[in-house]
Amino acid sequence: MGAAVLSASGRIFLGGNIENAAYPMTICAERVALFSAYAAAEREIVALAVVTPTTDVASPCGACRQVIAELAPRATILLLNMEGVERIVTPQDLLPFGFGPRQLTEVD
Repeated sequence: MGAAVLSASGRIFLGGNIENAAYPMTICAERVALFSAYAAAEREIVALAVVTPTTDVASPCGACRQVIAELAPRATILLLNMEGVERIVTPQDLLPFGFGPRQLTEVD
């Protein structure tokens, strides 16, 4: 699986799954690409492409959906496969009723 992030400044950041024998320590391509953008001080993410070598497109896992919702809330998400199938979604499509910073603010 691979991913690419496009920032508002026009920079592109790539990511790939990084697997580990301790499976929970594996990190997905989407998070690698997003974390790389943030490490380079890019805070406005325009688009995220996720590419899988599958028959149908694959959707990001739950952990990636949460990170996308927080780090790229206005991004266009492109889900692609090697056959040219694509689906275009928003972070809200991936994580409706998501939990984020606004739920952490104190209520009067």
